[in-house]
Amino acid sequence: MSQDRYPKEVLLKDGTEIILRPVCDDDLEKLVQFYKDTQLSFRWFLKEDPCDPDVVRKWLENQKMGKSFSIVATYQEMIVGNAAMLLRPYGGRKHVGRLRTMVARDYTNKQLGTWMVFDLTKRAMEMGLEKIRSDFVVGVEDVAIKAFRNMDFVEEGLLRNYIRDENGAYHDYKIMIKQLHRAWSDF
Repeated sequence: MSQDRYPKEVLLKDGTEIILRPVCDDDLEKLVQFYKDTQLSFRWFLKEDPCDPDVVRKWLENQKMGKSFSIVATYQEMIVGNAAMLLRPYGGRKHVGRLRTMVARDYTNKQLGTWMVFDLTKRAMEMGLEKIRSDFVVGVEDVAIKAFRNMDFVEEGLLRNYIRDENGAYHDYKIMIKQLHRAWSDF
């Protein structure tokens, strides 16, 4: 897997040029700030609090150890998006990557998330993964659910009233899977 294709310039729907590149140790403070600036209603559903520098430090270490591959989207040196392919190096799920994406509010609905998902999908194919899993909170992440459906992710499961938001209200939890192919030409 070559990192020669980074940094990568992408053009958003509104003409904004964004740089995609792998996350690095120097991103620690900027990543923490990115998540602090993200709506609580979105980051609430992550497994760990990304506003805690120790959590982000662990994410950076996981990348070095091959447990994940994470990219950031930057605009004028400011992080405006983060996406990660979480990997299992052992066991019955090592052929499945888990995709986590987060986009700054001012960059939603401009296809930034789509660019990051495409980039990590290509990376997953290079890694030899067979499937990508992404989980969503129904009623909160409906725009993302629609976007992922448009990228050939299919609903594989729905856990009703499974997850609670920051106010205690229950939401359904949707599991979506994308079957990968050996090459882009197989799509």
